[in-house]
Amino acid sequence: MNFAGLQARIVPLIAELFATLASRNPLRMYFADIAGKTLLDIVEVLRQDGLSQEAIAAAFGLTINGYKAKMTRLQALHRAESGPGGADQRTLLERVHTFVYEGSAGGEWVKADWVAEHFRGTKVDTLQGVLHFLVRSGLVEVKGRGRSRAYRGAEPNSPGGPNEHDAAVLLYREGPMSLEVLSTRLDVPAAEATALLEHVRAHGWLVETQSEDDTTLYRVERFHIPMDTVAGYEAAIYDHLSAVVRALCKKLRLGRHNATLHEFTGGSTFTFILPEGDPLHAEITAYLKTNRLLLEAWLARADALRAATPPGTPMKRVTIYAGQMVEDDAP
Repeated sequence: MNFAGLQARIVPLIAELFATLASRNPLRMYFADIAGKTLLDIVEVLRQDGLSQEAIAAAFGLTINGYKAKMTRLQALHRAESGPGGADQRTLLERVHTFVYEGSAGGEWVKADWVAEHFRGTKVDTLQGVLHFLVRSGLVEVKGRGRSRAYRGAEPNSPGGPNEHDAAVLLYREGPMSLEVLSTRLDVPAAEATALLEHVRAHGWLVETQSEDDTTLYRVERFHIPMDTVAGYEAAIYDHLSAVVRALCKKLRLGRHNATLHEFTGGSTFTFILPEGDPLHAEITAYLKTNRLLLEAWLARADALRAATPPGTPMKRVTIYAGQMVEDDAP
């Protein structure tokens, strides 16, 4: 498998998804150049594992000179110095967005020349690509052309920040974790994270344990957003995406790259092109509704079974992800 090509195609789509969510409900997500940052992190792990630069370059289909040039550029973008205060760990996309958003806080427009001057030393194509991404994602507005072009930060169309659903899904998928870790993951002060924990507790979801060093750890043993619930859709999207990615990773780690009818980990994608008025269209498009009802019923039965199961009984966690998309097909 060409993992470099897979990363180049898939990761930017995930970045755009999070950028779009951030523009609609600012969860303080770090929506920046995830593809480059991911590649840099992967390379650092491989270097720590003892792989040579030549081996890593070959793995990503790069010449050694091309690899070194790419790493130099990525390190400049993601490890840039912010001045006397030390290293700025924000990516270029985040820093450009902050510059434009803060510069237009009074409703004024930030000229393209000002952006170029502030980020002098950044390649023109790179900076233009970042600005294009911000505009396309709805995080920045643009007017004018050429030298008269100017930008300003787009106002989010809904207020708020992380809520109890965001805290709950993290504690469910990645817990147990301490208050400090939770506040870091949600990017909120400890006091706000504590308030979110109390909301989770009020739902009856929160479980507390003590670590060996007597630190309180939190986890959630059940996380579910019922159908027709308005709040929590951001957490649901994160949960769905993490389930898909984890299933793919486990499938790859198992080394079973073919699909069989006897496996418990995997996924399938089918696309049907058919006339809209045909009965088969109605049958297929009912898939999402049918499976949601089935999964809700299974969840209720599983919850009742779990409550009746004696403590200490070995358990398995089964995660099912189901999705559907309908769109017009070009004639």
